[in-house]
Amino acid sequence: MKTKYKKNEVLTAVLFLAPSVLLWLFWFLYPALKSMRLSFYDYSFINPEWQKFVGLDNYIRLFQDSAFLDALKHTFILAFVVVAFISVLAFIIAVLLEGNIRGKTFFRTVCFMPYIISSVAVSIFFMYFFVKGGLGTRLFMLFGAEDTTWFTNKNYALFFVAIIYIWQQLGFYMILYIGGLQNISEEIYEAAKIDGASRLQSVLHITVPLVKPTTYIVITLGMINAFQIFDQIAAISKNGPLGSPAGSTSTVVTFLYQQSFSYMDMGYGSAAAMVLVVIIFVLSLVRNFVSKDGN
Repeated sequence: MKTKYKKNEVLTAVLFLAPSVLLWLFWFLYPALKSMRLSFYDYSFINPEWQKFVGLDNYIRLFQDSAFLDALKHTFILAFVVVAFISVLAFIIAVLLEGNIRGKTFFRTVCFMPYIISSVAVSIFFMYFFVKGGLGTRLFMLFGAEDTTWFTNKNYALFFVAIIYIWQQLGFYMILYIGGLQNISEEIYEAAKIDGASRLQSVLHITVPLVKPTTYIVITLGMINAFQIFDQIAAISKNGPLGSPAGSTSTVVTFLYQQSFSYMDMGYGSAAAMVLVVIIFVLSLVRNFVSKDGN
């Protein structure tokens, strides 16, 4: 049976949706289509009147460029580390703060606060702790790390970016997990308790399976956002080229930014942007397939 909507209800819906749709068309769809078009051209900001159609040459050049391949590798490493740690830590914190503890609202607020702080400010703050002999450096020395300034060491700089990003984003994903946990009926836990299940067993055999939809959301958002990390890298590279030291923090985002706005090669930078879009799209499809298969 088809639902019939009144004319004024349809008009109201259109009026409310129109601003968002127009902004999406102007700020996302139009730039995306223009970037896609430019990726097939030799186009420079230095001489925007002159442009030459080069077909797939920019894409072929990308995958023959060792700098781009390194940036691609760093992007995947960063995304894997960030998503893995955020998924686990956000879940653990959410479980702890959803229990019957005093002041849980306060602790939730404290965990969420880093998310609303400027990424550049957070990065500069962390840089004071991860210098040689710094508090953060000494802490990680307990796990075998060297006593060195992390953001100037090519072996540690990428993981320094990951630490900053995880610390700042953790609260947001914790909130997502708390929302998922609140949808689980207490009766299930009570039944498990009567059957003699411990707290840990309840978490492993009840909580983990029932928050799978939330976990899929966390992984998807975490993956998409991790592929677009930029502010933290820009902050630690302020005294050198973007992606410093020695290109060890270069990612696809920083690569396309440099090519487009530092070297003014917009066609080449747009090709890198399209590769990033395709990667995120494919990974999202894989995630959707896995989630449906799991259900």
